[in-house]
Amino acid sequence: MTKREIFIALSAEDNLPRGNIWRITAKKTDFYLDFEGDHAGGFHLSMHGPSRNFGGHRFHIKANEQAISAARAKGAFVEHDLGQVHKFDGVQLADHAYRVARLRFAWDLQRPRFRDAALLRNPMPQLGLGRNGKILKTPLPPNCAWDIDFVVAYGEPYWPDANESERDKSRIGPLANDAGMWLTATSYHRPQDRHPSPEDLQLPTPRTGETPSSIMAGGPGPLGGEDMYWFVEGVTSRELLAKTAVSRGRKLGLPST
Repeated sequence: MTKREIFIALSAEDNLPRGNIWRITAKKTDFYLDFEGDHAGGFHLSMHGPSRNFGGHRFHIKANEQAISAARAKGAFVEHDLGQVHKFDGVQLADHAYRVARLRFAWDLQRPRFRDAALLRNPMPQLGLGRNGKILKTPLPPNCAWDIDFVVAYGEPYWPDANESERDKSRIGPLANDAGMWLTATSYHRPQDRHPSPEDLQLPTPRTGETPSSIMAGGPGPLGGEDMYWFVEGVTSRELLAKTAVSRGRKLGLPST
């Protein structure tokens, strides 16, 4: 079977990635969401469909402690309270469809003052045969976020805001798996004051004199395990990250270059 993937990346006029590069892969009866970046391999989101061993679907986040330890050794900030596996329900949109996750890129990642902190040194993915996706280079308006909403549906693709997404060409995908499930991704630009991230994922931007650092924060929506899962890419201060690491009994090392 040909490998089927969707790639999502934020860029700017220089065509260099800001934050992490995200990848959704269809494998057998499942979908997987992971990313390329300083702590890639530490976490992934699994969307499991019906199989010979299980009759329904399951959504969960899984942590890989070996990969997390390797990332910390390189100076990356990685902290979590997931345990090994964190299960959640997603938001049911129709009889056969669930909004599973939202990926958010904050506008700070494109701001010139934070460029060095936001840049990812990985090459931009090449889209083509078996690789769908979207790379956003257009500057986001101030305090606006670029959101990608991921929906898993049985039987046929499900597009929220179907008329608008077709008109605006904001659809990405779909991907199909061997369980008869479809994953769709829809792109939105949302003002962050009217559509805020969950409170625990709202990190302050660096103040004057502080060292900017890119950060990916993840967590459930306000309904906890009955909600979708959020991934928020942004910029905060390395001083805040170091203080948080100390509160967890760790020391934040120097980032690798």
